Amino acid sequence: MTCYNAASTIELSVRSIIAQTFTNWELVLVDNCSTDNSLTVVKNLNDDRIKIIALDKNHGRTPALAIALENAHAEFVAILDADDISSQDRLQQQYDFLTNNPNILVVGSWYRNIDQLGSLINEVRTPTTSVDVMRRMASDNPIVNSSAMFRTESARAVGGYNHNYLYAQDFALWLALANIGELAILPKFLTDIRRVKSSLSTISSNSLILTADNYELYRQAQKLPGLTLLDKLRGKRTVGLYGLLYSWRSLQARNIVRALGLLIQNLWALPLVVFELLRKGFYSLKSI
Repeated sequence: MTCYNAASTIELSVRSIIAQTFTNWELVLVDNCSTDNSLTVVKNLNDDRIKIIALDKNHGRTPALAIALENAHAEFVAILDADDISSQDRLQQQYDFLTNNPNILVVGSWYRNIDQLGSLINEVRTPTTSVDVMRRMASDNPIVNSSAMFRTESARAVGGYNHNYLYAQDFALWLALANIGELAILPKFLTDIRRVKSSLSTISSNSLILTADNYELYRQAQKLPGLTLLDKLRGKRTVGLYGLLYSWRSLQARNIVRALGLLIQNLWALPLVVFELLRKGFYSLKSI
């Protein structure tokens, strides 16, 4: 778990780990120099299984995750963001699955999206088998970060979290692992994902970098093994839409040269943009 100024949500997140039916865990909490009382909230829970690493400055999300991975001692690592919640049996379910399926390197789960107050927004059911998860990754990342458990040594073998990606480092890791093994998703709702305007992915100042990350990673995803022609066409659509969105956000950032280059490279996708605008409206493009 990484944390930055999460005092309003981190207690529920950590308590969801303390309440696990699987009790042989260690929570490695990397605090990115919070300026609120996040650490005080966690310390007051008085659980010796919580290992706190307080950074002297904000290193960013990816370095913080890398530090957490470096300090993990268990065979498996489960991720939980400081505003999300795990079901009581999440760790046991995923531990048993990885133990019984040595060919699987990462396992996620179905998840629920909740709002700031914890009310249900919707439920998300994703593909579950390794083949279907791999095929989906060409056009959409089906493994939400806070639902994932993976093999520690496998993650380290592919270099861990790639520092080239500031906000989509989880997807970069899944892609790296997909090239050496299999991925799966449990068809059970084991994680609640809190969707708030202050999350990293929704802050406007992060949108350019997040779009750049996804544009590059979905281009890489087109090389995944086992993709059908339809998978590749869907992936090409995703790449094209991200390319045009990256062009637009580069233009907003006054990087004219990059904006024009991306526009020319992805000009073929303009009809898709028009279709999306007509189908869902302008804000649908901001959500891809």
